[in-house]
Amino acid sequence: MTQLDKKTAEAALAAIQGQKLLVLGDLMLDEYLFGEVNRISPEAPVPIVRVAWERWVLGGAANVASNLSALGAVPLLVGTIGSDEAGARVSCLLSNIGVGDEGLVKVSSRPTIIKTRVIGQHQQMLRIDREETGLVCHEATEKLQSRIHKMIQGVSAVIVSDYAKGTVGQQVIDTVRERANSKGVPWVVDPKPANKNLYIGASAITPNTKELSKLAARPAKSDDEMIEASNALVAELGLAGLLVTRSEKGVALIMPDGDRQSTWIIPTQAREVFDVSGAGDTIIAAFTAALAAGTSWLDAAMLANSAAGVVVAKMGTATTSPQEILERL
Repeated sequence: MTQLDKKTAEAALAAIQGQKLLVLGDLMLDEYLFGEVNRISPEAPVPIVRVAWERWVLGGAANVASNLSALGAVPLLVGTIGSDEAGARVSCLLSNIGVGDEGLVKVSSRPTIIKTRVIGQHQQMLRIDREETGLVCHEATEKLQSRIHKMIQGVSAVIVSDYAKGTVGQQVIDTVRERANSKGVPWVVDPKPANKNLYIGASAITPNTKELSKLAARPAKSDDEMIEASNALVAELGLAGLLVTRSEKGVALIMPDGDRQSTWIIPTQAREVFDVSGAGDTIIAAFTAALAAGTSWLDAAMLANSAAGVVVAKMGTATTSPQEILERL
């Protein structure tokens, strides 16, 4: 086991400042409805939530971009939104954090993905998803490829945030693979088991334990099972390494070490866990940004783990700053 010391974290966070990263994936709008629960509905045995206020934040790949921005990196975001009010809100929220809309492809035939969470008495009571899945149309795919070709110039890493909603298809991922490899920059994927074969040759992927088990088609509950499943998946997909997110157990890093793989078990940095929404976005953002800045794989993983320890103590989809991470250390 190992932990990150403050001096190493300071150096890594300083190196991240100004690093440009391309982020590709499924863009979402996270909506939160906060209210009070004082009675049960007379219509059905369900609580009535009287909404007091609401909040909108960036979700999915857009939250990865938001996390990068909060860390001091420069995200270049590529994805699709609908020609609707939610899409306009996503664009506005991105503008508020300094992320341009040149990589956004509007698809009028598909609504912007919205995840609505109902919060009563500080507890999530219900989530409502509004979305259409399935690959985006051929025209949108070509536009995504064009954006990738144009915007990958000058970046030091690529993040693929795949929620299996239709943005990341074979043609799009082939473009990422070809352009990233030709430029010699790492490309890291937050994966979904349904799209496993798309990730062949990635620098790394960042599955949670459940996703790892499905991807490797074997159990991954214990440390030994997790390590065996990880090594098998690294070999099968031709990855350089793999970072497993393990909830309250922290993360595990399977990293390149000469001609073999080394495994590091990194315990959680969370002092309290309030909400894990978006923690995976924080981890891939911090990990890849650190790799882009030349940080070692192990230090990058420990930094990502520390960043996640901050965001899970916050309510809802959240980000963290270098100052918050250092204060936690």
